[in-house]
Amino acid sequence: MSTVNGLLERFEEISRIPRCSKNEEAVTQWFEAWARDHRWPSRRDPAGNLLIAVPASPGCERAPGVVIQGHLDMVCEKPGVRA
Repeated sequence: MSTVNGLLERFEEISRIPRCSKNEEAVTQWFEAWARDHRWPSRRDPAGNLLIAVPASPGCERAPGVVIQGHLDMVCEKPGVRA
């Protein structure tokens, strides 16, 4: 499986999880399980933010760390409302 195909498969999995704003528990649990499967530590802060610590690739352990931030929720469509 190519990296692109794997990425698209993960995206499709995540896309099947309903996650409107203020209702992110299911997708948060999915990411926690994904981190566990990779043996990466994860934790939630009191506000519910999820942090997953992904170790450096072999040979890159001394490189500066990278932080990627994103949202787990999505804006859900409201019937009858148009932008």
